[in-house]
Amino acid sequence: METAVKGVFAFFSGWRFPVFVLSVLLFSKLLLVGVLLAPTGSGDLAAFALDFKAWCFGYDPATGKLEIAYVAMIFVEPLLIGGITLFAWWGPLRQVARRPRLLAPWVAAGFVVVALATAAFGVLTRQEDARVAEFPAEELRTERPLASFSLVDQSGLKVSSEDLRGRVAVVTAVYATCGLTCPMILAQAKRVVAELAPEERSGMSVVAITLDPERDTPLVLAEMAKAQQVSAPLFRLLSGEPAAVNRVLDELGFARKRDPKTGVIDHANLFLVVDRGGRVAYSFTLGENQERWLVAALKRVLAEDRPRT
Repeated sequence: METAVKGVFAFFSGWRFPVFVLSVLLFSKLLLVGVLLAPTGSGDLAAFALDFKAWCFGYDPATGKLEIAYVAMIFVEPLLIGGITLFAWWGPLRQVARRPRLLAPWVAAGFVVVALATAAFGVLTRQEDARVAEFPAEELRTERPLASFSLVDQSGLKVSSEDLRGRVAVVTAVYATCGLTCPMILAQAKRVVAELAPEERSGMSVVAITLDPERDTPLVLAEMAKAQQVSAPLFRLLSGEPAAVNRVLDELGFARKRDPKTGVIDHANLFLVVDRGGRVAYSFTLGENQERWLVAALKRVLAEDRPRT
């Protein structure tokens, strides 16, 4: 027991531990730089890089932007840890620097740890992705006709339910002055669209109907679209006469209630997947698992050869 304690103390007080720590920091940062520079594309490697960037750097595949705070934290933190390690173990490190062959096993150990952690991340990511295929597609499938409407988008162009015939659509509801869930709805919609192949995106539309038709004119919705970095023809933000808009929202099941004092609208956070035949095939809400199912549902409906009758 005493020998084991002495061995542990020698490991942490000598040069082996700092060499191992510095090696882990070095190889992990080299991995992150490689992920940042990795080109987008198809294949397992590109998918792994995309997942890694989303997890480590807050990468948004819909806009191609990174969270600067995440990037700074990922790279500044190891510099601080490395600096502290060098300062605390400078004496033992100076001695071993004259005998570089001793370093190799501990540098290799750092590399192995980073490689194993990377492999584990890849396995966990694939397991998460596998859940998407497991969503109960047939059990959740509905055949509810889409409510008819004729409204105007953020560009001032008429958009009707008939225009969606022959296309797959995601129908949701937002409003311009919403500061919390509506940006989350559009962000989830953008992430879902980014998961689709270009040929899949070409066969679909995202339709967001205003929950505040009294205030959300096409001009207001155009400003909202610009702020949220969405644009037609893929994203259509719709408004119109309040009576017409409210009728459609009621028929689609978008529950809502305005607070008369604050003007804030409490509302359902729904995504309706509409098939090419103009029927509501699936309904989802906000959330990570719901987002996975929404992607899977879209791919399934987009793959259908012809409208269901």
